[in-house]
Amino acid sequence: MREEVFISGFGGQGIVLAGEVLARAAMLKNFFAVLTKFYGAEVRGGAVSSGIIISDEKILFQFVRKPDYLLALHEKGVREHAPREAKLVIADEELVKEVDVKYEKLVRLPIIRTAEEVGSQRVANMVLLGAFVFFSNIIDIDDVSEALKKFVKTQLYDLNINALKAGYELASSL
Repeated sequence: MREEVFISGFGGQGIVLAGEVLARAAMLKNFFAVLTKFYGAEVRGGAVSSGIIISDEKILFQFVRKPDYLLALHEKGVREHAPREAKLVIADEELVKEVDVKYEKLVRLPIIRTAEEVGSQRVANMVLLGAFVFFSNIIDIDDVSEALKKFVKTQLYDLNINALKAGYELASSL
């Protein structure tokens, strides 16, 4: 069993945090996990991506080459960092107009808008992870919820969990 995930966006969207949470969730289930981070030269607003490989066997090569899932919060990150093909692309319907990637299936969701409805655009990364969890074969919402405790301040935990659940519900309503 192995899943490769590539998350793309721009600086300030929590792309690296989403990757860290996902890798941690996999390790909590006793899977091997590797996280690779990609940054643009800009401090904020530049392209940022995270590549995560989750496996039940040792991982010998740390870079995501053909992801099972491409999670996109902004097309800038996809354009600058993403592999050229993916099985499933989950993209924000407003900030990702073009997906210049070969894919088997594309799912467009109102991720940013859903995050705003939950309480803050800053939790769009968790809405995106919630949508991913719906499609994932190995990571579930409880895994991600547990992993979040390590990375999110106590006072922001409920907001992030609500965003995660909203993303899951959004994807399950398709």
